[in-house]
Amino acid sequence: MKQFDFYFPDNKDFVDPEFNGITNTRTKHYRQYDDGAYPHEILNKKAYDGMLVSLAAVGTMQRKGKYYEQELTEDFYFGGAREFLRLNKPEHQDIKLMGDCGAFDYVGEFEPPFSIDELIEFYERGKFDYGISLDHIVFPYAKDDEALAKLPHPDIAESERRITITLDNAKEFYERSQTCSFEAYGVAHGYSVKSFVRSVKELEGMGYRRITIGGMIKSKTPDLLALLEVLSREKHPDTQFHLLGICRFENIDSYIKYGVTSADSTSPLMQGIKGGKYYELNHMTSKVEESLSARIRQCDHTNVQNLIESSRPLMKAVIVQMSADNEFDIDLSNTALSMNECVKRLEVDCIEKLIAYESGSVDFEHAFKAFCAYEKITNPKYLNPLISQVEKNKLAKEMEHYKTFLKDKLWVHCSCGICDKGIMNIIFRSNQTNRRRGIHNLSVITEFKTIMLKQVNDNEGCN
Repeated sequence: MKQFDFYFPDNKDFVDPEFNGITNTRTKHYRQYDDGAYPHEILNKKAYDGMLVSLAAVGTMQRKGKYYEQELTEDFYFGGAREFLRLNKPEHQDIKLMGDCGAFDYVGEFEPPFSIDELIEFYERGKFDYGISLDHIVFPYAKDDEALAKLPHPDIAESERRITITLDNAKEFYERSQTCSFEAYGVAHGYSVKSFVRSVKELEGMGYRRITIGGMIKSKTPDLLALLEVLSREKHPDTQFHLLGICRFENIDSYIKYGVTSADSTSPLMQGIKGGKYYELNHMTSKVEESLSARIRQCDHTNVQNLIESSRPLMKAVIVQMSADNEFDIDLSNTALSMNECVKRLEVDCIEKLIAYESGSVDFEHAFKAFCAYEKITNPKYLNPLISQVEKNKLAKEMEHYKTFLKDKLWVHCSCGICDKGIMNIIFRSNQTNRRRGIHNLSVITEFKTIMLKQVNDNEGCN
């Protein structure tokens, strides 16, 4: 039976379980780790198959990590990764733990800042299931001989130096890991297909049957798949690949075919947080579809307040014009109202009508009318009197995406544990709502991965 696991890299991605999107309130005196919840704690559905934690993120007992405060680092080493990540409950026992050194975070340094001693201590005290050897990332990649010929010689020389460091560390790491409690992964780096094949072969010669493919996060999908196809022909039959930091989920069937049994990525979360994307699994097509979540900026946020401060005359003109064109249903005719009050009333009207639309007490047209009015007064592009036709077309297209998202009400049919709290918990608005939307995306991707894996195994059975 084929296998494919999705690992989620830990970057302290917490949300406040007490957050209320309607009132925009949260836990008083909120403390991120103590009060926050991990994705697997807040979702009703499976969030991921495993979590990946980096030494560079956590740090050592002597060296501060990128994300962890010293107190958290000490707690991590004292209790281990499973306890620290709150995976020690029975319902989370099947979630695996993988550790790596976090080479992406020190890519600019001449050599890795950690020792193999520190890495092994991290894995042992963390009680990881899998530990990845100490590597030094290689980013230049030539997909074929023509591209290789154009690669500058200094880049090739530096790549070779880093590959040598990675393989030398892998040899010592493998030998020492044989008496450890975790299973060892070697890291294959390369700047060409041949150099990747060489790395894989050398790692297999050391004894590795678990190998991560590193440094390909910037590669184009066809180049990645072409590399994996070659590696699948060259590898030992028992060797399993893990893709480091990259998982373009639509290619899971190809990954499985080429011997990839796991991958890690923060992409679903980040697409929700920064891209405003909301994922939906279309069960008819077995594909993940992306919608652009409607955006409601916070009136009291610095960005909106700065906009008001710098654009009062323009905003006044827009409100007057929208009023004349009957583009909102509230009364803003009182000349004593400040611009802050006008914007705030438009925000409140927008939110109230969307909540009412969600419950069915207001029709879509009235809700979308209020939404458009608030968007036009808080999006600086609408306030530009010299806006080009190209920009107007972009805004119109974006508004159509918002319209589709609101009209389809996808969140109403989702039982992930976040969406069923209502639209104001997944709207494009604040860190809490954006992060929740990203966590929802994790559950969708994991469900999609499970379906894809079943299809592959069913097809294997038929053959």
